Amino acid sequence: MSRSVRAVSVSSMDLAKVTATVLTHGGSPRDYLGDDKVPGPVLPVICMPTTAGTGSEVSAAAVLTDTDSHIKVGILINFLRPTVAVIDPLLTVSCPPKVTADSGIDALTHAIEAYTAVDNAHFPLPAGERTVYQGRHPFGDMLAEKAITLIGRHLRQAVAYGNNVEAREGMALGATLAGLAFSNVGVALVHAMEYPVGGATHCSHGAGNGLLLPFVMRFNLPARIKEFATIARLLGEDVEGMQVESAAERAIEAVEKLRAEIGVPRRLRDLGVTEDQLRSFAEKACGIRRILRVNPRTVTVDDVEDIFRAAF
Repeated sequence: MSRSVRAVSVSSMDLAKVTATVLTHGGSPRDYLGDDKVPGPVLPVICMPTTAGTGSEVSAAAVLTDTDSHIKVGILINFLRPTVAVIDPLLTVSCPPKVTADSGIDALTHAIEAYTAVDNAHFPLPAGERTVYQGRHPFGDMLAEKAITLIGRHLRQAVAYGNNVEAREGMALGATLAGLAFSNVGVALVHAMEYPVGGATHCSHGAGNGLLLPFVMRFNLPARIKEFATIARLLGEDVEGMQVESAAERAIEAVEKLRAEIGVPRRLRDLGVTEDQLRSFAEKACGIRRILRVNPRTVTVDDVEDIFRAAF
């Protein structure tokens, strides 16, 4: 029996990218999983996001689910970047509060992971491999900083007051800028850990990312204290005069507070995860080297299991 891959609810735009790939080059989605597997340009894709979150309208990735292994998988190559992206905040006004919250915290995860990624100069890309992810660099920092600021300023309002066009506009721009940031710099440990969780529980990608984000931030804190202190300020925290270590802690607290206020689940058990799944989740996450190498700290299976247990 052949193994199957199906599209997941990360973004319908991802399905369009995969469809364009298969229509152009034949075969099945499985033939193109991983980095740099699509042999050439695909049919033009025009994307109009109806949520503010995935950044798929500007990214070079498409995410699917391996239904046999119960894990999300990806196709990653610049040929998948849409030809045109049309960002209209009014298309998100009818987005329900939960979808707004989940997609918005997903965009924040993109921006924070890009802003705290391994430096470009130290990006551990093995000889002979190619990827669109390049590690942290100044252009990515600029995009991520603006995205964090916009999301911190507007996400609560967009969730609570869906007809607030100013909030919707801020989130639309923030999500797209976050998409530009992560699609060049990379996503990291939060995403690697969410893939098995989402594949097993079928939670939204944003809910899984948002739940895990502060736990991964705490793990990465020793490697990115200065950056976390900046994130706290960008999220609107008053860190003037604080020691940098205290300001960095405030960033994690700010994300935890935001997550709680918009209703994103706080514990893996809330998604239906059982304790006996945690080790296998950790093992699967550690197999996703294409994004783990973006993380500012090297991780082991035991490290990831410890994070999962903290989040359980």
